[in-house]
Amino acid sequence: MVDKKILILFILITLVFSILVYKPFDVVIAGPQMTDIEYFKDELQIIENSTGLKIKYEIYSDIETHLANNHNTDIDIAIIPNPQGVINLGERSVVKSINNIISTDTLNNYYSKHLQSITTSENSIKNYGAFFRLFPNSMIWYNVDKYNDIGSPEFQSYDEILEFTLNYSKKNNNLWCLDIESGASTGWIATNWLEDIILSEYGPELYDEWSNQNILSSEKKILNSINSIGKLLFIDNAVYGTNKRVVRKEFRNNFKNLLSEDVDCVFSWAGHYASFYMPKDKTFGIDYNFFKFPSTTNSNTSIVGIGDILTVLNHSDPTVKVFNLLIDDSFGKEWMNKKDATYIPANKQNKNLIMNPLTYKESKLIKASLIENTFRYDASELMERKIGADALWVALRNYIDMGRERAYREIEEITVELDSNF
Repeated sequence: MVDKKILILFILITLVFSILVYKPFDVVIAGPQMTDIEYFKDELQIIENSTGLKIKYEIYSDIETHLANNHNTDIDIAIIPNPQGVINLGERSVVKSINNIISTDTLNNYYSKHLQSITTSENSIKNYGAFFRLFPNSMIWYNVDKYNDIGSPEFQSYDEILEFTLNYSKKNNNLWCLDIESGASTGWIATNWLEDIILSEYGPELYDEWSNQNILSSEKKILNSINSIGKLLFIDNAVYGTNKRVVRKEFRNNFKNLLSEDVDCVFSWAGHYASFYMPKDKTFGIDYNFFKFPSTTNSNTSIVGIGDILTVLNHSDPTVKVFNLLIDDSFGKEWMNKKDATYIPANKQNKNLIMNPLTYKESKLIKASLIENTFRYDASELMERKIGADALWVALRNYIDMGRERAYREIEEITVELDSNF
């Protein structure tokens, strides 16, 4: 009997001690898997050490859908990979406005007007997120040796690219590797090309009108930009495998072929994602490199890109503190110091301490565009999904597959069909 009382007393003491000792996480952050996830966690540890707060990072394959379906959650801060998702969650009261979390002066100091506008709802006039990371899209990658062999040409406009390609291709050399097949999503890479051309040729104002769906794809300047894709792809001998290969071969092929001695192509038109598919035995700056897609009538700093956004679900003191530290212009010093890091802060005041030469070069383009407010987010991600993630993909895929004769004749029919989705 005594032993039983002792056992019960022991269990009670153990439970009380466990409750007193155990401290739940003060801030739970949720978001996607990152290439640099361990470096990000190291940064969170630095915040923990400086604040005394306990922070946890949870990985979700689709954080936006998870939050939309689970309103009762212990998540305090969420990293959302697209602005449209941020506004959707904000308007449904899943994530909170950051207007009372960050001062207007701080927002204006840290972020370009464009980045602020695309996380602000036109309905509620509330801003629901602050950008965390950015990555560039508007890039032409090249094989260094092959590029030197053709005279290391520099291009001031897309027209100069077309002229050089036309002259080079007369020698039956395939200058470009441009495969875009990506399963059911085939066409998203072609939307990147279209966005580059629109921003470069017509500037941020028209780009914004189009991405906001205030003008249709049949508008003359958009029509011209679609045709400009064909002006490159339909040049005889310009593209490895011709336009018919482009929509049928996986996009990852481009970068293996670009660095192959058995394939002619010198260039590939792709965003930051290309760096993930370069052969592991090849080195940036030695075997491959890139230059920014050229701008013509507008600022030469203009660039299209993507990124992710910090949002708040629980407005507590610890959450507000951690949120502000994550966007602070001093965040990420250790992360950026890693030689393989891919972190580019969206805060335009953040000091560029990046050691990775590829990321450093990308970050210079990003920062220049943020300062000039010429950075523009991927337009297809800002549009209604039935357009940007469906109709536009299909329209451009069909356009490329048609070939020169049919495409130039039927382009207006394609855009009329696309506009019916607006």
